[in-house]
Amino acid sequence: MRSVVMAGGEGSRLRPLTCDCPKPLARICGKPVLEYIFDLLIRHNFEGATLTLGYMASMIEDKYASGLYRQLPVNAVVEDKPRGTAGGVKLALSNWESVEAFLVISGDAITDFNLTRLKHFHEEKAPAVTIAGYRVSDPREYGLMTCDPDGRVRGFVEKPAWGQVTTDLANTGMYIIRPDVMDLVPDSKPFDFAKDLFPLLMERGEAIYACPLDGYWCDIGDLEAYRTCQIDLLRMKAEGKGAFSLPASAPIPANAAVTEPVWLGEEVHIAEGAVVGPDTVLENGVVIAPAAKVRHSVVLENAQIESNASLTGAIIGEGASVRQGASIYEGAALGTAAVVGAFASVQPGVLIWPGKQADPHSVLTRNLKFGTAAPTIFSDNGVGGAEGVLLSPEFAAAVGAAIGSVKAIKKVGVASDGSPFANALLYSLIGGLMQTGSHVWNFGSCFEAQLSFFTGFCALGMGVYVKGGEAPELVLCGEGGLPLPRYIERDIEAKYRRAEYKQVPPADVNEYSDMRGMAQMYARELLKEAPDGLEGVSAQVESPNPLVQEMLTDVLTRLGCDTTSGQVLVINEAGTEVTVRPPDAQVAANQNEQLTDCRLTAVCCRAMFEEGKDVALPYDAPEMVDDMALEAGHSVYRYMLNPADQTDAAARRMAQKQVFVRDALFKAVRALSAARNAGKSLQDFAHDIPDFCVKSKRFVLPVPPSKISGLFSDSDAVEPAAEGIRLRKSGGRLLITPSKNGKAVRVLAEAMNIEIADELMADFGELLATRNTQPF
Repeated sequence: MRSVVMAGGEGSRLRPLTCDCPKPLARICGKPVLEYIFDLLIRHNFEGATLTLGYMASMIEDKYASGLYRQLPVNAVVEDKPRGTAGGVKLALSNWESVEAFLVISGDAITDFNLTRLKHFHEEKAPAVTIAGYRVSDPREYGLMTCDPDGRVRGFVEKPAWGQVTTDLANTGMYIIRPDVMDLVPDSKPFDFAKDLFPLLMERGEAIYACPLDGYWCDIGDLEAYRTCQIDLLRMKAEGKGAFSLPASAPIPANAAVTEPVWLGEEVHIAEGAVVGPDTVLENGVVIAPAAKVRHSVVLENAQIESNASLTGAIIGEGASVRQGASIYEGAALGTAAVVGAFASVQPGVLIWPGKQADPHSVLTRNLKFGTAAPTIFSDNGVGGAEGVLLSPEFAAAVGAAIGSVKAIKKVGVASDGSPFANALLYSLIGGLMQTGSHVWNFGSCFEAQLSFFTGFCALGMGVYVKGGEAPELVLCGEGGLPLPRYIERDIEAKYRRAEYKQVPPADVNEYSDMRGMAQMYARELLKEAPDGLEGVSAQVESPNPLVQEMLTDVLTRLGCDTTSGQVLVINEAGTEVTVRPPDAQVAANQNEQLTDCRLTAVCCRAMFEEGKDVALPYDAPEMVDDMALEAGHSVYRYMLNPADQTDAAARRMAQKQVFVRDALFKAVRALSAARNAGKSLQDFAHDIPDFCVKSKRFVLPVPPSKISGLFSDSDAVEPAAEGIRLRKSGGRLLITPSKNGKAVRVLAEAMNIEIADELMADFGELLATRNTQPF
């Protein structure tokens, strides 16, 4: 008897392993699934096998190009169009010179069924079709057959619920078929055995019989079946039930801590101190480094597991790498040449596609198909952005649930830039927050600085501003509208990684509060920055954000300022930075005639000192302000942008009341008011402040952040800072702060003038380019 082996499926539930390998060639304990089928056919004296191919057909054709596997003749047909299971088999028969009763068997199942008994059963009953049946413990995942006592099939039920389960006899997809039956299969459309041919035969009164078979049968339908099948084979071999022809397992290396059952391929290297097994398969060329732990896992050819890495119930693809200290948990799988960075964590069930990389220290809770996984969900400004994780409404909802699960956060303010995608993210975020019972204040569409103000003014625990555009981002602020502390970020990350979200009964879910009318409150507080008005002052407003431009223009007009002429207040889209340039275009081109945001901050601080008040500034604000404070007999308190603890709590409490430091509109109005009260133009008032210049630039970092100090020589005046390190040079200083992902640094150069600042920045760039540093 001849056989047809159906081997054309895509194996989508076996991805990422089948992204670059057809399912029948997926390796089980050292050889492809298909070869277990061939061995079974040889054992039961079948005369040959014809393969029906589709997905990645050429790989299978090349594998068996000789036309022979051991003594079994093998050939193949490739489906030129979708034909269904029965249509594909009919195509295979078209290459046979004569057709007698034949076997159809799946090319992606492992079994030791007695096919000789199946042949005898078919010869005895002489039906149109004999189906190999198998009794299963959970019938809900299989196509089932109801039969008469003699085995004649009376009906089929496909993957029923328990209420429909009346039998435990599963259809294994193995059939012996009388050849004339295939005349019923049309060539014009896809045609399946179970869905089309078998019901047609029953309508015509043709007999279909089921032959229950004993033994082992595993349909390699998904990744868990792929892994557990191999464990089953290992255990059967260990128990002396050697029904399967497994390749010889290599000897266990000396000094290796191996707990059987295991299967080792050729040239497997297990270092001393590594722990392997039980229930583990290591294919050819696998390297297990010292102190690595691999249990209940399958590691395919030439993969590397580095020191202190840990695998539990995982599948590692061919040539993949699991770096030092990384952890891969149950049900996770890596595709070919995928990389999991040092100390990263791949959570249960997460799949990484071929060639993709999880960055060091990252925590993967979702499949990685595109790009790389960031080491933290937080970027420098919040969540997402150009260098952060990819935002989706689903992800925003999860972040919302994580925020709402942090005990320290009771009330959360949210807003967006008003773009359609930002609003989609916004309402998903709100849903995630609401499910935890959080009190959500929705400020609707506004600009970023406004939400920071609302968060402080309304005494909220956190504000989340949703930005759309090409790189959507959630910009987060903490109490008082200040930058979010790292210990809060860590708490949010921990909740998100483990999906440990607070759950409340539906009755305890609070409706969100509609706070869109708060824009008027913002305007009233902005008016207070110039209590004596701005009569006699002229200032125009420019901003790429219409909301910013309209708000500030309206407030200045109400204060008596002429907004149709004069100096130009240029404010960024977020409303967080302002520069002032003269109205004349030619003069505006000269940077020395422009007032930078840092200089305007100094102007406002000087006014505060003259009022007899101290100020609180972020750690990266100009040091020159400290010199001004010392001369005036006052103090500057510094708060960190991402503190790990509460050591800067006093500075933060003061900063909450000084909105101008982080809001460009408040800064502009306050600076104009201070200059007017002094009887000077803003430019003249600013020129009374000592000359200084601040420049900022981002550099890619060729070393880990912990190694930055090693870039400098002993003669360099390097000193630690609360955030980053400070390098003092003649005429200025550099503040070097690593990004949150550790791959770049933000460098601030502060000097007496722009030429010196440029020189300091260029020196640092040259240092990075020329130092003999070790990459990550």
